Amino acid sequence: MLRKIQEFIGREWKKILILLIVAIAYQLFSFFFLYTMDPELAKESYNRLGGFFRHSIKGALEFTLTFYVLIYVAWLPLLQKRKILQFFLLIFGLFVLKAGYSVLFEFESVNFKVDQNQKGLAEFIRNHKLLFYIISMGVAYMFTLLASLVVAVIIDFNHRNKRQKALEKEKLDAELSAIKYQINPHFLFNSLSFIYSKTVPLSEEVSNAVLLLSDIMRYALGKEEDAEGKVALEKEITHMKNVIEINQMRFNNKLSIQYAEDLRNPNARITPLVLITLVENAFKHGDLLDPANPLVVRTESDERQIRFYIRNKKKAGPKELSTNIGLNNVKQRLQLMYGDKYQFNIIDNEHFYTSELTINL
Repeated sequence: MLRKIQEFIGREWKKILILLIVAIAYQLFSFFFLYTMDPELAKESYNRLGGFFRHSIKGALEFTLTFYVLIYVAWLPLLQKRKILQFFLLIFGLFVLKAGYSVLFEFESVNFKVDQNQKGLAEFIRNHKLLFYIISMGVAYMFTLLASLVVAVIIDFNHRNKRQKALEKEKLDAELSAIKYQINPHFLFNSLSFIYSKTVPLSEEVSNAVLLLSDIMRYALGKEEDAEGKVALEKEITHMKNVIEINQMRFNNKLSIQYAEDLRNPNARITPLVLITLVENAFKHGDLLDPANPLVVRTESDERQIRFYIRNKKKAGPKELSTNIGLNNVKQRLQLMYGDKYQFNIIDNEHFYTSELTINL
């Protein structure tokens, strides 16, 4: 437990410190404002609540805890992940805790002094002190919810803006790398078209392989991406099948592959080459010649999610050297494009390698 608390503080100390500074400033402002308006009332109120320092320290800690929970545990998950039930349970539970503590430990010490000219309000307070106290807390809590929402919206906007800039920078870097290192696309496609035309009369299989390679290269060069750098899921699936087919050709259709798809939302948008990279990784490191343990590839989509599953048996004997560049690129692209709206799990044991990807739309 102590270690978890230390890890939490080490991870969140900047947020907590900022909230604590704001809380101290708020406590000082509240005291001086009340003191300016009515010095005697200020002294009496703070004395009844344990004195200025005790009440201010308690108030600052309560302020910090309240705003941390509302901003980072309630509002941001609602804005980013649409966790509606969690949001309402948290805000209701927090209000119950705050109100319960105040009623039990502070209610009797509160000064209910009211301007005698406001006879109706004064009489209501005398007859319904507890009800008035809870209503007052509810109104204050609503302002607290509103203030924390404003802060959460600003944080979420800045987070999205930074992620978008990082994505744009990565895309620019990729484009510059393509210009620097890749063969001129027109030359490449013209060459492939020439080879295709020459091989058609000689071998249908070879000509089909050249055509598939041409389609794969065109897709890899990002010709079908939209303004956000995404493509329709069905496009990614089509080219993933092309990669599978061309690898089957390499091994004379002897590869054991179990493929399934259920695309109820084929137009769902996905960052390109993610699924293809995972399939290529399986071809590179997997033993796909064992009919008892085929490569399993499964893709599903609906209005809420894209789900992808791939599992392969590992090659026996010496392992091919891997730099993990492709896998790291997949993780980086997913993080930049989807933030917290995806789950990518890898199960790597002695005999099998499994990847599971879920993207929340």
